[in-house]
Amino acid sequence: MKKFTEKAQDYFDRHPTSDECHITSDGRVFHNKGTALGMAGTLDDQNIESYSRKVLEKEKAENDSAPSQVEEIMMETFLKANEVDKMKYDDLKKLCKFFEIKTEDQKADTLISALTEYKSTLNQQ
Repeated sequence: MKKFTEKAQDYFDRHPTSDECHITSDGRVFHNKGTALGMAGTLDDQNIESYSRKVLEKEKAENDSAPSQVEEIMMETFLKANEVDKMKYDDLKKLCKFFEIKTEDQKADTLISALTEYKSTLNQQ
């Protein structure tokens, strides 16, 4: 991963019409590559990192959608520690979505049944 990703994201947040930016090794952000090259010529480290809004948005979406190992452990622990039939409906839906449990409908009884079955597989592990 590139060194100045957060700085580039901040730039795109502040400049909604810009689709690219270029950052010199000293962390200065430029709208166009020519200006960045001019500044880089005055530095000891003349490297420039270029960023595209579309690429950063795609990477962010991929990272946001994939649950981390910590999230998965927390959700499994929550499911193991609680009685499924006493959970709130919204929690039932969130757990089914998180664990990618497919159900024929979104009725509470169906979700409870699916989660109970899934929970029994967790307890066997």
